[in-house]
Amino acid sequence: MSINNRVLFLFSKGISHIGTRLFTFALSWYILSQTGSGLSFSISLLVNYLPQIALSLFVGNLSDKTPRPNRILVLCDVASAVVCCLPLLHLGLASIYCTIFLLSAISAVFNNVIDTHLINLNGVDNAEVLKKLTSSAQFITSVVNIAAPFIGGILIRLLPIQMFAIINIGSFLLSAFGEIWLTYRPRRTGNDARNTGRGQWGGRAVLSYMFGQKKLRTFFLANSLGNFCFSAGVNVALPLIVTTTLGISSGGYGLISSSIAIGSVLCAMWRTKAPSDSRLQYPFLQLGLIGGCMLILSLLACISNQGSRTVMALCAIMFAVGWLSVDINIKSKTTIQLFVDPEYLGKVLGMSTSISYILIPLSLVIAGAISEIWPAFVLPMSNGTLLVIVLILLWLVDRKTV
Repeated sequence: MSINNRVLFLFSKGISHIGTRLFTFALSWYILSQTGSGLSFSISLLVNYLPQIALSLFVGNLSDKTPRPNRILVLCDVASAVVCCLPLLHLGLASIYCTIFLLSAISAVFNNVIDTHLINLNGVDNAEVLKKLTSSAQFITSVVNIAAPFIGGILIRLLPIQMFAIINIGSFLLSAFGEIWLTYRPRRTGNDARNTGRGQWGGRAVLSYMFGQKKLRTFFLANSLGNFCFSAGVNVALPLIVTTTLGISSGGYGLISSSIAIGSVLCAMWRTKAPSDSRLQYPFLQLGLIGGCMLILSLLACISNQGSRTVMALCAIMFAVGWLSVDINIKSKTTIQLFVDPEYLGKVLGMSTSISYILIPLSLVIAGAISEIWPAFVLPMSNGTLLVIVLILLWLVDRKTV
């Protein structure tokens, strides 16, 4: 039964993610094709971020209090299916922005409940099983992220945008059907939260708990720093370097971009067979290597031409970045699930998500401004250097707490 429980979990998560990725791809294409406006597309990104920033702490408290997580998951999927009906009733920018906003708000609840209660899912009996299940879920997510844009690009020529909404409605309802049968153990209880009072769930109390635990504090600081630097040093810098600095063709750019996804998939696959250790130790080396990849990227932008060797080198770097990013994500998520006090787990996950989503737009804005003033190679060079230096300082502080 425990195996079936884990299979149901992966099926529900996978089928809803497939529909969502196809739907968001279609919505993005519709906005750009109908308006041709980068501003309109940027607004769609903004309305996707806002609910995650605003609701993460609230939904963390909700996750901690709920005794039957599968009920909330089912309600989230049914509510998402209802929201997807908006483009069917009226297809326009206003309804699309509203759909994106509401789906993001529901997703904030859904993802927090999933992460908070995964450790209590029947069949997750120890840390190794938790890591394998997390790795399997990451593998499914990475595969869908690769396949959905490709499939969507083909289907968008054959189907109207409303059909993608219908596909997503079906995926949410299938996911809800699978989640009905999920079974969870009663939540374990912790001592720290009981001693501080169950009612203290405000932002100040959660931040005090997060940064009061010396070893866990390193995870939150390093992950926030990594998200900030990665957004500017890779997400913004890579397209600029490839297209404007090196003049690589669209085919080469597609190959380079897909290398990140391939690295992510293979790392997730590897971790399902060989889970990482369960020590409360941040993966400094992996994040430091991402900083090193940024420095190599800036070096290639300065000395390379647009030949095939450059494309191969960039593919290798992005493959390593994809692998390392997933490895860090799996390690960080499972460590938080294992070592954070159960009474605080949902709130901590919510607060850390909120911090990350605040820093990412900030990083993108700063990177965009810098790219207008200095050459593109400055972005990976400055962010890679910042990441490595601060990581060394965090590592030295972390060693003193051992």
